[in-house]
Amino acid sequence: MSQAIDFKCPQCGGAIVFNAQTGAMTCANCGTSYDPRQFGAAWPDQASGGPGSPGGGTPPFPPPPPPDAIPAQDPSSWQAQPTSSSGAPFGDLPGMAEYTCNSCGATVVTSATESAGTCPYCRSPIVIVQQTSGALTPDMVIPFRWTRDQAVESLQRLYRGKRLLPKVFSSQNFVDEVKGVYVPFWLYDFDADVNERYNASTVSTRYAGSRRYITTRNYVAIRQGNVKFMAIPVDGSANMPDAIMESIEPFDVSQAVPFQGSYLAGFMAERYDVDSQTAGGRAHERAVRSAGQIFARSVTGYRSVTPAGAQVTVKSAVVHYVLFPVWMLTTIWRGERFTFAMNGQTGRMVGDLPLDRKAYWRWFWLLAGSCGVAAGLISSLAVVLL
Repeated sequence: MSQAIDFKCPQCGGAIVFNAQTGAMTCANCGTSYDPRQFGAAWPDQASGGPGSPGGGTPPFPPPPPPDAIPAQDPSSWQAQPTSSSGAPFGDLPGMAEYTCNSCGATVVTSATESAGTCPYCRSPIVIVQQTSGALTPDMVIPFRWTRDQAVESLQRLYRGKRLLPKVFSSQNFVDEVKGVYVPFWLYDFDADVNERYNASTVSTRYAGSRRYITTRNYVAIRQGNVKFMAIPVDGSANMPDAIMESIEPFDVSQAVPFQGSYLAGFMAERYDVDSQTAGGRAHERAVRSAGQIFARSVTGYRSVTPAGAQVTVKSAVVHYVLFPVWMLTTIWRGERFTFAMNGQTGRMVGDLPLDRKAYWRWFWLLAGSCGVAAGLISSLAVVLL
């Protein structure tokens, strides 16, 4: 059975959670704030009845190490994790695990990849130790900076100015669910040798009497060099679509802090279920694409440039396991669900919106008509000039 802990206020014993607006741990009962770093490496001891809780004494919280002092873990320890909890009554069911809530004593069954959440019975925020310790301990975490209310307001702003959005969508749809989730990501540092090949061409024109001669010359442009890629992110959760996670980038990794479980209190969190080797393939693809963009900008002086092949040889790679903050919002309109994601650090919002087809065709024919009138005026002007 997994061990779940909750953070208790040393003053009154109430639950304390991380406040994205203030960046502090705040007690929901007495309002007392604490520095998340106070809980340091001793955070698993902050369970009910442990150090820091009423009657548990005040522990000597060690200061966290600076971010640049965090060593990268051995990627070989980051293997695909089992999807069931062995030793628990639900261990035979794939994807399930169980824990006992320290506040109310209830036995809760949850997803085997859930690292933090809320007890469904007493609503106490909990962090599951086994999912964030040992080989599953993240190197770093970027704390939430945007609150739940700000996420909802940002969604409302997303609706504004969308001419093809049904007018009643923003007024008739309602936010069904808002979840603050720490999503597992892998960060890859690559030292790579890059060999890029491009097909390029130039076009020149000359006249001889009444004749015009057009000369096209084709070239092969080769670019070689060494590139260092830093912190290429790939999400490590099979539940999160890669396209959506990439759409809310970038995350400012310079603002990451050494991992401590206190930052997870009050939010949901997932541990990775896509290992670093599997996710590394996507990181390699992104490196190849980025290298192509970098080297293509150096191929100048041609009429056209077309990529013809790329070879990226990774000489060394460093992998970091981190947690990034993401707000997931779900709205319902006419029985259909629409999902949106927001970067919990920068506020960047993405998502699919419904299309007002009548408005679409109205704008289509209006623009088509405008183009037709413009084309007619240009033709008339050309006739006059001739």
